[in-house]
Amino acid sequence: MIVRSQKQLGELIRSTRKKRGWRQVDLARRASMGQPLISELETGTSSSRIDTILKVLAALDLDLTLASRSPALFDPTKY
Repeated sequence: MIVRSQKQLGELIRSTRKKRGWRQVDLARRASMGQPLISELETGTSSSRIDTILKVLAALDLDLTLASRSPALFDPTKY
């Protein structure tokens, strides 16, 4: 899935959590944070730090992959 907004990221987090049959509190425990933050992430209203988002994605067993919108400008061998 391509994510280009906080709302899309929240939808991805919510749908993945629900596919696993987890409640928000279950994900919060797995990511070592509070349930209110999970709720904010899922609604796209959180301006969370990247480390927080990475913890949530890891708890969901998801990877974050970055790609250039202009493939000709991106050379992954340089990173």
